Amino acid sequence: MICTIPRRGVDIVLVFPHSREAIDSELASPTPAMKLGMVVVAEGYLTANIAEGLKTPKAAKPSDRSRLRRVTLAEYLRAWTAVDERERLAFDLVTFCGLRESEVYGLKIGDLFQRGAIKVQRSWYAGEVNPTKTNQIRDVGVELEILERLMAWIANSPDRDEGWVFASERIVTPLPPENVLQHCIHPRLDPLRLGWITFAVLRRSHSTLHQERGTDPKITADQQGHGLGVHLSDYVDSSLARKQEASSVLWADFKALQSVPAPGN
Repeated sequence: MICTIPRRGVDIVLVFPHSREAIDSELASPTPAMKLGMVVVAEGYLTANIAEGLKTPKAAKPSDRSRLRRVTLAEYLRAWTAVDERERLAFDLVTFCGLRESEVYGLKIGDLFQRGAIKVQRSWYAGEVNPTKTNQIRDVGVELEILERLMAWIANSPDRDEGWVFASERIVTPLPPENVLQHCIHPRLDPLRLGWITFAVLRRSHSTLHQERGTDPKITADQQGHGLGVHLSDYVDSSLARKQEASSVLWADFKALQSVPAPGN
């Protein structure tokens, strides 16, 4: 369902989720309603934010994340083939290396600090540069072929020292990931019925694909910047070599799938 609120010549379009799981997730959190209330009050439609003070009901059930979609490598190959190299690189950093989309678009050229590794130390979200979600800097292992493609991509960058890996047309800021999805990815994926693929889906898929591949869960967590409990987080650390190896193993599965002839060929 779509609702439109006119705002000084620019419409605010509110898109309400259709899926049961999305609706449950929205109802479990009052934040979207409070934000909408702030906009409505600011524009003079109401005198008070009727959503202010809302709290998540104690009886609200958390969304079942196991029902959220993931991609198979076969689906990923179809999506990967349909988009341009810039978007392929962003996809690969999420799917094979575990970065968040905000971390992908927050990368600077200097973060490609050594062969087979990337230093993740900032995020780019809602037009602002901030620390990562966990406020931690981490070294992520990257398959060498992906890193070589990244180096080829930035070869023509006007700022080879401090520039953004995925710079916008203004150069001084990165591309907004939401714009990339809307204008560069979904128009290519919708005709393939893969429009449900987002960076969040790919990040969930990173975990699932590595689990199916038998990757040490600690390595997967370290790549993503997650913890596995106090003991693992505080006393166990995955070597960069093992993290890079995990990225390479999953990439090898993907490359093997690429070499299989498509049905009918």
